[in-house]
Amino acid sequence: MKILAVYGSTGQDSQSLKMIRVMAQAAEVAGAVVEPLDLLATPLPLFRTDISFAEDPLVSDVRHRCAEADGYLMVSPEYHGCMSSWMKNFFDFHYHEFAGKLFALAASTGGSMGVSCNTQMRVAIQHCHGWALPYQTAVRQSDLDEAGEIHNPAVIDRLQRMGRDLVIYGQLLNQQLAQDKAAAAQVDKSQRQAFGFAGWYV
Repeated sequence: MKILAVYGSTGQDSQSLKMIRVMAQAAEVAGAVVEPLDLLATPLPLFRTDISFAEDPLVSDVRHRCAEADGYLMVSPEYHGCMSSWMKNFFDFHYHEFAGKLFALAASTGGSMGVSCNTQMRVAIQHCHGWALPYQTAVRQSDLDEAGEIHNPAVIDRLQRMGRDLVIYGQLLNQQLAQDKAAAAQVDKSQRQAFGFAGWYV
């Protein structure tokens, strides 16, 4: 499993970074190779529908990294009940790269449970024909110690389980996706439509 760990923080040394490190370590223990994608350090241009961005090297690189990933860890800070602008812009650039793959979602918040932020990311993934783990989590200020490190054992356990489960269940989805792609490649477009092969992954 190759996992892309995406965090959409608007500041360095953030809660999002600390969260995704815990998740990534658990995914690595479960046997995955994890590659970080810091959206603040990888400033994609603002998405526009009237520009193809085909010649933009940064857009092309990120799209390639997304296409190569077998699953995703996603952490965003919650601003006014929403995912960060960095994260939303990242979603806008991708579609086929997400189809059929599994996501683990988490939010960093000031005091809420991050439900609204996680729900927004979950909806975006569903509209790209991706899968998300059926549970999520958030880290609040109260979950941090005086040094700013996550100290709540229940939250740490949940983050670790998300990293582990992404690898375990993501492999099952990837195996089926590979079989479906191989089957779809054996028939033409009209037959795919007749037999219900989904066109979003071919």
